[in-house]
Amino acid sequence: MTILTATILVFLLAQAPQPIEIPFELAPTQPVILVRAVVNGRPALLILDTGASQTILRSELLRERLRLEASRFAHGGPGLTAHGRWSQATLQLGDRVWRNRQVVAMNFDEVTRTYGAAIDGLLGQDLLREFDRVTIDYRKGRVVLASGETAPACPERPETAEPAAAGH
Repeated sequence: MTILTATILVFLLAQAPQPIEIPFELAPTQPVILVRAVVNGRPALLILDTGASQTILRSELLRERLRLEASRFAHGGPGLTAHGRWSQATLQLGDRVWRNRQVVAMNFDEVTRTYGAAIDGLLGQDLLREFDRVTIDYRKGRVVLASGETAPACPERPETAEPAAAGH
């Protein structure tokens, strides 16, 4: 390998995005993953919600003060009936920062009551889809957001696990 090739390789490896490792905790009353973030310079507790199409934040964290109607959980089925508005925020996860990120602002009072923790928002697919892989490591209590070849390899299956039978 020539010196020029080695120099280019080192440069490209240094430019590769590093995975973001975020510790998580479980909500006290519901089986949801909670991650810590920073929104507009303030600490925030977000639900990692792979089913949410958009990142949604508590309106009090945003730069503009919005008066939004209270949200409530749907009767007779899953989901939340909510009134939201488009807004922007600076969002930080680990050492990665998104400035002027488009988010939905919402009233989270009912969510906080239901989950037994001061929930500040949902981390949705709009942000998660920016990565090639989203790994939830329950044993280590962390979520890893990774792109490219920098992601840690998935651990092997335990030897006691058996593949599922075809058709089941």
